[in-house]
Amino acid sequence: MANSNTRQLRIAIVGGGLAGAAAAGALSRLPNVQVRAYERAPAVREAGAQIAVMVTALKVLRRILSPAAWEYLQSRLYRGDGTDGIHHRHWKTGEILTIAISPDTPRYLQEGRTSRVSLHRALMIDVPDGVFEYGKEVLKVESHRQKKEVSLHLSNGETKTADLVVVADGLYSKIRRQYLPETEVKYKGLVAYRINFSISRLAHIEDLPNDSSSFRKGSNVVILSRLETGTYSFAAFLQEPEEFAASLRWEHALGQAGIHRIKGKLADWHPLVTKVLDALPGIDAYPLQEAKWMEHLIRDDTVAFVGDAAHPTAGGWGTGSAFCFADVWALYRSLHRTCQGKETYNIPHALQLFNESRRHFLQRVERQFDYDKMDTKYVNEAVDDHDEFTKRYRERYTLISWILEHDPELWWQEVEAEERHRNIRHDKRLSQL
Repeated sequence: MANSNTRQLRIAIVGGGLAGAAAAGALSRLPNVQVRAYERAPAVREAGAQIAVMVTALKVLRRILSPAAWEYLQSRLYRGDGTDGIHHRHWKTGEILTIAISPDTPRYLQEGRTSRVSLHRALMIDVPDGVFEYGKEVLKVESHRQKKEVSLHLSNGETKTADLVVVADGLYSKIRRQYLPETEVKYKGLVAYRINFSISRLAHIEDLPNDSSSFRKGSNVVILSRLETGTYSFAAFLQEPEEFAASLRWEHALGQAGIHRIKGKLADWHPLVTKVLDALPGIDAYPLQEAKWMEHLIRDDTVAFVGDAAHPTAGGWGTGSAFCFADVWALYRSLHRTCQGKETYNIPHALQLFNESRRHFLQRVERQFDYDKMDTKYVNEAVDDHDEFTKRYRERYTLISWILEHDPELWWQEVEAEERHRNIRHDKRLSQL
C-alpha cells in the first residue's frame, strides 16, 4: 500500500448508470485513490423495468460488493421457489424446453430477476459519500502525455483533472464518439416493451407460473416474471419496422394503444401471454440500438471504457449488466495488481492488462452474435413443427451457456499468468547476457 506522502491516484468516472455505479464502488476500495464520478442527470434517476442478473454477473458481484450490498441484492432477486432457474418455454404450448441453470450452480449464484432500480441501489450502497457529482455532463476528455494526466471538459464550462478516466456513459457515449467518430449507433430491428406492476392485477389468473418464464419465437421474446414482493414484470422484445421505432423515444409511454399493438403480434402465442397483457395498466417502449464494439477498450494510456460505452448493444441475451460488471472487475484487478508492494500505480501497465483480459473474450462474444443470427434462422425454420422446434431450441441454447455462466476472474488470471511467464522468460534471457 502507498504511504501517506504519496499523491493519491485521481480516478474520474464518466456516467452514473450501472457501470458507473459499479466502478465507483469497486475502485474506491483501491488503496490511496481519489474517485470522482460525473453524471449528467441532476439526481439519481430511478427508472427502468426488470433486469436479468446472470450467473456471470453474480460471480463478479459477489467479489465486488460489500456483505451489506450483497445481502440487499440477494433479497431483491427473484428465482422462484425451487432451484430451477429461468424456464424457457415453447412460445405456443408453454412446455418447458430448457432451464437456464447448471445443475451444480449454488442457489446464491443462480440467475435471478429484479428491477433495474434495485440493482442500482445495491451498487450505490458501496459508493462513498461525495463521490458522485450530479448535473455534470462530460463532453470530451483531453490526454496530456507529458503530464500523464487527463482533462475532462464539462458542459457547464468546468474542467476537471484526473490520472485515469473510466468511461461508463453508455451506448450513446460522447467519449467513444470522440475517439471513434465514424462509429454510428443504429436501430437493431427490435423494440423492447416493458412494465413492472402490482401482482394483484393478476390475482384472477389461476395458472400463473411461480417462476420466471421466457417464451421465444424467432427473434421475438416475451418474459413474464415475478419480482420483489408484490411486483410482477412483463417484457417483450419484438421485431418492429424502423419507421415505427424512429417515432419512439427511450422509455416511451404507449398506454393501451401499445398493449393493443403487442396483442396483435402475439395473438397465436400461449394464452398466458394474452391474459397478462389484458391485465397491464400500460406499457413503455424502448427502441433497441447498437454500434460496432471497440476493438481495444483503452486509449492514450489514461482512458478505459467499460459497459455499453465499450460494447454498445442493447438486448443481447440479457448480458449487458454482466459484461459491464466483468469490465469493472478486470479493471479493479489490473490496477490492484500493478500497485501491490509499490508506492504508485503503473496506469499504462494496468490498462494493458485490463484490455488483454477483456478484448479477446468480447471479440468471441461479438462473433457469437453473428452465429446467433444463423441459429435463430435455423430454429425458426421449424416453428410449426413442435418436436423439431423443441430439439433445435435446446441445441441452440447450449451454444451460449459459456457466455451466461463464465467466470471473468478466470479469464483475468489466465492473462495475468501469461504476462508473468513472459516476464520470467525475459529476465532469464537478460541474466544470460
